[in-house]
Amino acid sequence: MMIVWVVFLIIICILLYLLQKLTFAGSVTAFIIGGATVVGVGPAGLLLFAVFFGSSILLGKVKGAAVDEEVVEKHGKRDAFQVFANGGYAGLCSVLLVFFPSLATILVAGFVGSLAAAIADTWASEIGKLSQDKPIDVLTRKKVEKGVSGGVTGLGMAAAFAGSFVLAGVAILIWWNETSVSYLWLFFFIFVGFVANLLDSILGSTVQGLYQCPNCGIHTEKLHHCVKTVKIRGFSFVTNDVVNLCCTGAGALMGMIGAVIFF
Repeated sequence: MMIVWVVFLIIICILLYLLQKLTFAGSVTAFIIGGATVVGVGPAGLLLFAVFFGSSILLGKVKGAAVDEEVVEKHGKRDAFQVFANGGYAGLCSVLLVFFPSLATILVAGFVGSLAAAIADTWASEIGKLSQDKPIDVLTRKKVEKGVSGGVTGLGMAAAFAGSFVLAGVAILIWWNETSVSYLWLFFFIFVGFVANLLDSILGSTVQGLYQCPNCGIHTEKLHHCVKTVKIRGFSFVTNDVVNLCCTGAGALMGMIGAVIFF
């Protein structure tokens, strides 16, 4: 049966590469994480990845979703770091489940919490771009350009909540639908996703590198715009991928801690 899932993952990753959704390295990373998921939490775990990544692709096609191309560092195909930043901790939780089966509830909660954080952040970013209002910095409350890390909108915050709700609902149908506290799991993972997304915004507003183009004055994550940009905030090594890695890591950690304390 494992061979069937390996072949399935190979086909999916090749298809995503041919459709230019992933780079070659990104598709290899996706295959490794997918394989780890099947081995640990089981094939049902791939459904959560499908919810996350499938919704990301669909939202990327929405009219107006590319309004921040001048601001964000990466567009188009997802590379290996982007794939790992969003799914790496989920894959790690799944692998650990193989060695520590007695911690199944805790590690599955970490798996779900990580992906709840990833989908909340993605939905907040992609849907938030469609807001008619300019984003405001989560800490300074000043208006910023769309796509600038740390900027939030009411629509984006609502989208983070909705994304967490959708992913948590699917997870409960898979693992906790017959428990008497399934509604508590739902609220818990919504909370995890929302808080992790908020942490992502705070890190984006403080430590993520932000640059300004001396020629046109735009604030951007790019090292080169019209000309070489100048860093005005944060650390150059803290990119959006690093912040996303912190976001999903926080989601996994909150998921595991919450499972220990509350369940």
